[in-house]
Amino acid sequence: MSLSTVNVPTMSFGLALGWVSLASGEAAAGEAGGAGDEEAGRGAVIAAVTTFTASLVGVPLSARALLAGRKIALIATSACFVLCWSLKLASTWGGEWCVPAARVAAGLGGAAAWALAPLLAREMCSEKYCGAAVSALALAHNFGVLLMYLAADAAIPQRTVLWWCLGLSVTHCVIFSFLPESPSFLAAKGKLKEARAALARLRGLPAADAALAAELRALPPAEHAQSSWSLAREMLSDPQRRRAFIIGAVAVIGQEVCGVLAILQYAERVFALARDEVPTPALPVGGAWSGGEGVPPTELLSPARHAVIVGAVQLVMSALSLYLVERVGRRPLLVTCAALAGGALALAAALAGASARVTAAAVTVAVAADAAGLQPAPYALLADMFHYRYRSCALMLASAGGCAGNALEVALFPLAAAAGGLRAALALAAALTGAYALFALALVPETRARSPEQIYAAVGPSRPTHPAPPTPDDCERGDADEGTECKKSERTECTSL
Repeated sequence: MSLSTVNVPTMSFGLALGWVSLASGEAAAGEAGGAGDEEAGRGAVIAAVTTFTASLVGVPLSARALLAGRKIALIATSACFVLCWSLKLASTWGGEWCVPAARVAAGLGGAAAWALAPLLAREMCSEKYCGAAVSALALAHNFGVLLMYLAADAAIPQRTVLWWCLGLSVTHCVIFSFLPESPSFLAAKGKLKEARAALARLRGLPAADAALAAELRALPPAEHAQSSWSLAREMLSDPQRRRAFIIGAVAVIGQEVCGVLAILQYAERVFALARDEVPTPALPVGGAWSGGEGVPPTELLSPARHAVIVGAVQLVMSALSLYLVERVGRRPLLVTCAALAGGALALAAALAGASARVTAAAVTVAVAADAAGLQPAPYALLADMFHYRYRSCALMLASAGGCAGNALEVALFPLAAAAGGLRAALALAAALTGAYALFALALVPETRARSPEQIYAAVGPSRPTHPAPPTPDDCERGDADEGTECKKSERTECTSL
């Protein structure tokens, strides 16, 4: 129950991104009139860029909200989507200013959802399932995208869709207020009794049950509050932690800018271009095609219908990724899926303008590979790399980079399509994904079932043979090297903190 509710804001963000795809589709173009095709595409780009630019602001706001607690921060995230859907509803009765304001609210909520959901899933679930729990945010996001694609294909009235989206976010705010706070957060605040009670509720066990003992011992010790800036500086001061963070952050950001997100953002438009760029063959003798359907053999059923197919494939592969990320591991999944997605995008680029159906099929394969490994594995990998003290900081910084990459990607993809057609846009995506596969093969370590210390040893050189004397913070965290002792004064200072 707790895991499913953690990912509701992520699903809301998927709904918001699916809405952008509708703005670039044929229905929107038809409603806009003669220049509708161009205006609909421009409107979709503006909507996407506005949303992801606002996400940059959402990351530091999320960091501030975390100081009040994981639970409050996630409720505030759903509140952003309550505001988003309310403003979009208001725009249907007039007031065009509501639309850009709704996009900003969606961007703020989206940044918080992708930063907070993996953090809470990592802290609320047992070690055995934490990788799958973190990966579930991609499943929830893709479910939201598919729901919006289905709504478009079924031509459900706009206001009906918005009321359902608003109801989802309001319901989540209410339900999550009754769930327990993160046990790790409570333990770090020195509230051990509350942490035990929260852990017992999450596991469905009595507070005195002996089965909780191991997990209670693994909860972080009480620590003094630090500003986000000082925590980030402390995290990056250690060479091994810094190298691990750089690899993890590039894994997250690289996945976000590989081009698949842009394809999903403009799904209907991509399939419309795939259809329109193929020259229509001459009618055979008798005025009918071989199938007798009056439709060219290279024609697509409809861009909206193919968007639904892609969304369904993506959702199924996201569900499969919950198994793969634990069974196969983070690194093999990243390398294999990146290579498969890059190859499929290269094939789609080569066939764009020649066969709409094969191009659409290749794009679908790329989306499937992305959902199976590229979406979930980087977040699971980054969450594995850090103890409680630095985990939220690492996820926030990586999420900020991902938001910047998303804004750049959704702006560059249509520019490439405008300059060189769909082939150029897909070729750019293939090149980026191929480069990502090489990066994962060369630098990304396996993190499944490994402690942060084991991961640090795998990604970089060990600490110097004669390290500097441990600092009070090292004493407090227990990070001092073996064979060294904290000075008595430093231990006293640590205790006083």
